[in-house]
Amino acid sequence: MEFDYCELELHEPSGLLQISVGCRFVDEPNELYVIVLDAGEDGAVNRLQLMFNGMDCRYAFKAEESEAVLQYVRTSIAETEYASWFKNSLIYYDDNKK
Repeated sequence: MEFDYCELELHEPSGLLQISVGCRFVDEPNELYVIVLDAGEDGAVNRLQLMFNGMDCRYAFKAEESEAVLQYVRTSIAETEYASWFKNSLIYYDDNKK
């Protein structure tokens, strides 16, 4: 997985920061996917979803993939107005793997 961009948008009613990360897979380098994350100020990511052309791919991220996404987002956020928005580091709890 190679990351292309990171966009941030604060949703006022929910208080969640929606994060969109563009990514490409090595076996499909010409296709751009979007990984959508919703995160609260506490750093808890409650959505990690792979999208293609606006459709949910129903992709189950491997632990190392979700950690790579979070690390990319942490690095990208450090250069934005949201650098100090999170009270804790981003963390994703995958309910499907408990």
